[in-house]
Amino acid sequence: MRLRHEDQAKYVAYVLWLIGYSYQTIGKVLHLDRSQVGGIIQRSEYAGRTSMSRAQRAALLKELEEIRFEDGRPIDGGILDRVPFKVMAG
Repeated sequence: MRLRHEDQAKYVAYVLWLIGYSYQTIGKVLHLDRSQVGGIIQRSEYAGRTSMSRAQRAALLKELEEIRFEDGRPIDGGILDRVPFKVMAG
């Protein structure tokens, strides 16, 4: 799955969602409102977070982490530089 520059917000939303953040928190990071974040997540393969096991979420996060860099640059623009790609306890 290759992401274009315009897909930066989607990528960040997917990663933060799988980690365990709420629509509201993700919205603050991306400067979007809650419903915009909800739309991004609901149209993605990650919408069913509550029915995923922690291991499934961790595996999906690992896949996203593996495609994070494109031509040596993070596709999230560095927003996720200090964010561990680990599922939060919850």
